[in-house]
Amino acid sequence: MEPQEDLQRFRPFLKALANQMLYADLRQKLDASDLVQQTMLKAIEAQSQYRGESDAEKAGWLKAILWNLARGLLRRYHSGRREIAREKELASFRLSHAAMNIPENLPSPSYNAQMDEEKERMLKVLESLTLDQRRAILLRYWEDKSLEEIGAVMDKKPEAIAGLIYRGMKVLRTEIER
Repeated sequence: MEPQEDLQRFRPFLKALANQMLYADLRQKLDASDLVQQTMLKAIEAQSQYRGESDAEKAGWLKAILWNLARGLLRRYHSGRREIAREKELASFRLSHAAMNIPENLPSPSYNAQMDEEKERMLKVLESLTLDQRRAILLRYWEDKSLEEIGAVMDKKPEAIAGLIYRGMKVLRTEIER
């Protein structure tokens, strides 16, 4: 059996230990799986130094490596400038969009320019329609009126309005696809 494959059998055991060793504040910085992975790497590097023969001895050796790595991380994150308790969430340093009265999903200037160009193009295409087609389409899609309501406004039957909208949309699609 390859040394890496042999060590993989101990991964669940090491993960359970790592979960117990990592304090809540340290879990924000490091996952138990990360600690287990570092342990496995150290064990593979030091495989030639291992002198045990049983699975229990190997488990103890891996546990010692895991413990040393965890202690090193604790020292690193609980010393001086790296003190986790002193760290602040990055979001607390930013002014919220709501506090600044700025919508969160504000489009970019280039997006706005592109939309303005699209609107101009659409208006030119709409101007190419007959007055009745343009009026029927705007009432239907801009003001969300039913065919009956549009017919009442334009003094036409709903079937005639449907024809106007159909022919106008056909022109719009052809012009827009160019």
